[in-house]
Amino acid sequence: MNFFTNVVKRALVGFLPFLAVVSQAQIDYRVAVEPTARAVRVGVTFPNAKEKETFRIPAWCPGFYFILNYQNSMYDVRALDPSGRALKMSFLREKRAWEVQNPKKTPISFQYRVRGTDAGLGFFGVHVREYSAFLNGPAAFVHVLGREKESHRVTFNLPGGWDIATGMDSNAGVYSAADYDEFIDHPIQLGRFIRKTFQVDGTPFEVIWVAGERIRCLVDEETERFRKLSIPAKKMFGEYPFKRYVYIVHLEVGDFGGGLEHRASTVLATPNAQVLGMDDLIAHEFFHTWNVKQIRPDVLGPFDYTQPVRTGSLWFAEGVTDYYAKVHTYQSGLRPASWLIEEMANEIETLQMSKTRLKLSVADAGRKAWENGGFGVDDLSYYNKGLVMGFLLDLEIRRASKGTRSLDDLFRKLYKEHRLPNSGFSEKQLVTAINEIAGVNLTKKLNSMIETPEELDYSVLEHFGLRLIEPGKSYLDPWFTLDLESKVLSIGPSIKDSGLKPGDQIVSGTAKGDDMVLQVRRGSEELSLTIAGRRYVAGDYRIQVSPFATPEQRANLQQYLKF
Repeated sequence: MNFFTNVVKRALVGFLPFLAVVSQAQIDYRVAVEPTARAVRVGVTFPNAKEKETFRIPAWCPGFYFILNYQNSMYDVRALDPSGRALKMSFLREKRAWEVQNPKKTPISFQYRVRGTDAGLGFFGVHVREYSAFLNGPAAFVHVLGREKESHRVTFNLPGGWDIATGMDSNAGVYSAADYDEFIDHPIQLGRFIRKTFQVDGTPFEVIWVAGERIRCLVDEETERFRKLSIPAKKMFGEYPFKRYVYIVHLEVGDFGGGLEHRASTVLATPNAQVLGMDDLIAHEFFHTWNVKQIRPDVLGPFDYTQPVRTGSLWFAEGVTDYYAKVHTYQSGLRPASWLIEEMANEIETLQMSKTRLKLSVADAGRKAWENGGFGVDDLSYYNKGLVMGFLLDLEIRRASKGTRSLDDLFRKLYKEHRLPNSGFSEKQLVTAINEIAGVNLTKKLNSMIETPEELDYSVLEHFGLRLIEPGKSYLDPWFTLDLESKVLSIGPSIKDSGLKPGDQIVSGTAKGDDMVLQVRRGSEELSLTIAGRRYVAGDYRIQVSPFATPEQRANLQQYLKF
């Protein structure tokens, strides 16, 4: 029986049994999907209602720092008493809230409909079509003012043949969360879809594949990539902060593609192609399970959903997460080490091409994100600069601690001290924690990186046998190529008679005019070779193994790449 109807009497027939069943719960929701109307009907009820209750829809969605007018998609809003009579209600537009007068203090049934026409196919909102519906919590569920800390439950009335996928706990068709923050942080996929499962160290995972047409990729092979990408973060932290995890994959892109993190799930939107190519996107959203959902700036949970919440630490929340997306994709075994270093070079090039980087700090880019599309300001992205800063900080901590600590240790410390339900970290506490892990005072360097538009210092690369090639600068380069283990891959024609061979390992090198004096290991043999180099002016940014690196620097690089 549909518990919603335009006829009050019929509405009560559906609601009254529901009220009897949920008497032990605090805040209860019921959702009915209307595919033909492209909408969902939502009802919320709770015991011990006061003389006046306020129902409010959030102004924004955690993970996307931009005001979203969710109230504009809501209609047919009403409040009823147990006998089905309408209660007096007023809409407070500036507060995105409905104030209900309840003089008899009887239970309230607050009902409304939500248009399922989100242009992002439900990424940040609600999207309904004939075969599926997607509900992003902040867009679908109002909260009862003052009762956000109470438990929340939801049940569904669905078309025949439809299934449910969400990271929420469930029992006999009732899905529950400890409070409102957790409740709306579990997106809900409804409809017809393919569900694949796997486990990592006994923890269950689901991959939900949603498409309106034949799926073009090899689902089993792509699901295996999800499995591999779910392992490195667990090794890093030692545990999962969830009992079960759900990847929701929309094989279609609306006006927004990519991913959005949630507490025990993520939603990903990508074209329905034979090869999806989203390894580092998956790793990025999965790492958010720790960084942002557990470890977070102090203003990001508990949330103030009424207004922009500003922090100068989005470079760490999003950008450093992007760094780990690259690292964990490499550590999953799906990409080689050369890919990781190439990605770092590409990100450095993107940053160095930004004009805004010389005008605005990365912290201010985060604070101003709300007025600039939610990702940065102009051509300065805190995702991009934060990624580069994460790379440099990882190397800096390794250098300062003589290889005994890394950025991983910082995250383990933050996870221990600031994970939910503990409070988040302040901007000052983050700097203090980095100094403690590094074992040296990096405050001046960190303040320069975070709070000023000064250029980043890339010299730490040298400690790891790497050099940053920058356009417009002159370099002495070898007529051969090296892999990341300093082994010769190929030799140019001009030095084919130099004695150097593919497979030789460069131990060290020094410049002598335009020549290079190399110490070479070939099997058990040690050789000293003088080889002609070439001078050139670089045209782009690259990171390469320096032919002049010392044995210690080369060993530092191998330690960095080891996992």
